[in-house]
Parts: sequence; C-alpha cells; structure tokens
Amino acid sequence: MNFLVSIPWVEVATVSGTIVLAFFLFGLTVAVHEFGHFWAARKAGLVVERFAIGFGPKIYGKVVDGVEWQINLLPLGGFVALPQMSPAEEIEGKTEKEVRDLPPVTPGAKIFTALAGPLASLGLGVVCATGVWIWGVPTNMTYRTTTIGWVEPGTPAAKAGILPGDVILAIDHQRPERWAGRPGAVVESILLGTDREILLELDRDGKEIVTAKVLPERNAEMEGLRRLGFEMYPAQPARVDQVIAGGPAERGGIRPGDVILTLDGKKIWSPAAVKAAVEAGHEVLDLGIRRSSGQESKVQIRPEKASNRKEKMIGVVWKPGEIQITHPTPQEQVGSAAGLVVRTLRALVTPASSVGLQHLSGPLGIFERLVSLLRTDARQVLYFSVILNVNLAFLNLLPIPVLDGGHILFSVVEAIRRKQMEAKVVVRIQTCFVVLLAGFFLLVTYHDSMRLKKRMEKPVESAEMPIFEKKSK
Repeated sequence: MNFLVSIPWVEVATVSGTIVLAFFLFGLTVAVHEFGHFWAARKAGLVVERFAIGFGPKIYGKVVDGVEWQINLLPLGGFVALPQMSPAEEIEGKTEKEVRDLPPVTPGAKIFTALAGPLASLGLGVVCATGVWIWGVPTNMTYRTTTIGWVEPGTPAAKAGILPGDVILAIDHQRPERWAGRPGAVVESILLGTDREILLELDRDGKEIVTAKVLPERNAEMEGLRRLGFEMYPAQPARVDQVIAGGPAERGGIRPGDVILTLDGKKIWSPAAVKAAVEAGHEVLDLGIRRSSGQESKVQIRPEKASNRKEKMIGVVWKPGEIQITHPTPQEQVGSAAGLVVRTLRALVTPASSVGLQHLSGPLGIFERLVSLLRTDARQVLYFSVILNVNLAFLNLLPIPVLDGGHILFSVVEAIRRKQMEAKVVVRIQTCFVVLLAGFFLLVTYHDSMRLKKRMEKPVESAEMPIFEKKSK
C-alpha cells in the first residue's frame, strides 16, 4: 500500500495523457492523408476494400458500407486497399476480390485517387498553419539575427579567421534572413549545403567585407553532420538574470540586469565568450558592464569552484533569449516547410553533402518530437504539424513504387502505352520497393531509437544552484 501511495500519480497521468494525445495527433495526420485517397476513390468509382491505420496484425476492425475500417498493430502509417490500383498485397494484405473480375479503371481516375492523399495532407498543413497564424507560436527572437556571437577555438571557422561580431551577408551566394528555422537560414544553409566548401561573405564592423572559403568538419555529436564552429552561437546580449549568493560575481559587484559588454577590453557578442574564458583557465576576468540604469563601469572577477560543482564559474545565470509570440502567415509556413523538404532531398543525393538517410526521422522520431512539444507548448505542436503534413505530402509524391508518386508514375505509363502494365511486372517492381521501404523504415527507426537512447542516458544537469563557501574577511 505504501508503494502505491509513493507513486506520483499526477505525473504518471500527465505523461500517459501526453503519450495518448501524441498517438492521436500522429494517427490524425495519417487518417487525413488516407481519407483523401478514400474520398477520391469513391468519387472515381473505385472499389475500396479496407481503410487502415497502421500495418501488421489487426487490432480492431469493423465493416461499414462494404469497407472494413481497421486499426493495426504497427503505427507506422496507413493505407486504403484499392485492388484496381497497382497491387500492394505485401503491405495491405491479400485482396478479397480478383482484380480481373473488377471493372477497369482509367489512368486518370487512378492519378486522381493517388494525388488526393498528398493534397489532403497539404490541406491539413494549411489548416494548421492558419491556426498558428491566428494563435501565434513562441519564437526565440535571438534567431532573428545573422551576427555571429562566438566562434569555438580550433574549429574551421576559427582557422579561417572568422570573428565574433561578423555579420553573415551571404552563404554560398545566398543571403540568410535569420539564424535558424528557415530553408535559407544560417544553420540550415550550413547543414544542408551541397558544395564541398562553404563560401561566406561577412560584414566586419561595418568597415570591410570579408570573404572566406571554409571546409567544414564532421561533427560526431551530430552524427557526422558538418559544422563550421559558430552555429550554436547567434549574437545575443550577455545579460545577467540571477547572481548566485556568495559567488565571485556577487562579491565583484555584478547585479541582476547587468549586461557584460567587454572581456579583457574586447567587445563580446555572447555569454559564451565569458564561459570560454573561464574554461580556458583565465585567473582574472576584466569585465566592462552596463547597469540597468545605463551607467557603465568595470569590475574584476576571479572564477572559482562552487562546493557542489567540479568546474570553475563566476556565479551568474544568464538571461535566455527573448521569447515572443509571432504570427507567421500560412504562406510563409508552408513555403518554409516545402523549401526544407527540397533542400533536404537535394542534400541527400549530393555526394559532397554530409546528410544521409541516417539523419532522417521516421514514425518513432516524429512521435517522440510530438510528445516533447506537447509537454512544452501546444502551439509548437500546431507549428510542427505544418512541417509534418507538408513533408508527408511532398515525400509521397516522389515517383517511387509503393508511394503515391509511384501509382501516378504507373498510371502515366499506362496512359502512354494505352494498355495496363502486366500484373506480374508490377508485382515484381512493387515487391522490390516494399523490401527497400521496409529496410528504410528499419534504418530510420534504429537511428531514432539510438538518438532517444542517447538523450535518455545523457546526465541531467542539476537543478540545484551552485553553493559558494563564505570568504572570511
């Protein structure tokens, strides 16, 4: 009984409810896509046998108006069984009717039916984007800059002479409008670039334009994706949010609201500069600060270890980037999501790129992302749903057998030849791509699970504030 009392039931209920809601949202995304096929098939006069969410063994099924509605064990997607389309029994199960006994269907009707799924996903994406436009989405305003806040020593950017405070004017001749979150933003341009080297055009102090060709390095922590060394550090004020009692900063006269302007006489563009100086072993930091009143002064701080920490520190908590509720238009959101799909696909097929299939996310990664966003802000879920549905729409249009684009391709070939492709040929092609698709799902699910495992095993930072020993006067 004591065991039952000790269980944090509120937390268990919250987590369970979040997971159930994430399953519902993921299922809704799949259901809308498949309902597009179902509606179009009925309009075009095609025979519909099953409408299924998930694959594998059936958990629940009910026949309504001649159609069996199913929920299956593996929540990896869904399908509408249409025996008059290209056969896909490897995924959808055996058909109850012989295809030769069914009336023929025109290529136009097949294309209409195949196209309806991606259009339904795109439509749901537009609906979600409209919701984001109306209710807004929390946005880190730090990402609206293109100014570099810090450059890690020893990285390709540092070796190329790139400095904190440099304003990025162009990456590979394309002008970025922000730091992250758009196809042409700074981070995305580096990660999804397709050239061996990255060409940067920089504004330095408003006095000169600097160009640098940088060969990126592969980042082991990001599964081999390339980096230059400043991607994590957009410029932001080094503003103090809290001062730890008894720490070096408090003794040195630093107060909440102060902004660190200079370090050892040099202007800084990010709190990372102060942290890097401490980690580099600087015994004394000469800091120029600006009070909340506007008054500027200088202080000296000697970093030291707290009794409950291993590393030295100055004893402040930095104010995080400002979060504002923004209202991007539906066109902006859908256009951005589509642009990211195009850039990612181009990077996947370009040898010089570092992007591979292992960097993509499957159902497990999408589900984990939904759970994470649901625990932060529901508006973020709506924003993510725009990206998810636009991805689903565009990727399904790829001319790959088994996908909707593959059905369209078969139908176009049939229209050109003016006769149906032989069933045996179609089945062989479909079977090959079913095997490839299964392998792809296993690959992305494996990497999703490894990423999840890595995050779960990562040591959680202590929420306990550093404790500094009182210095005797």
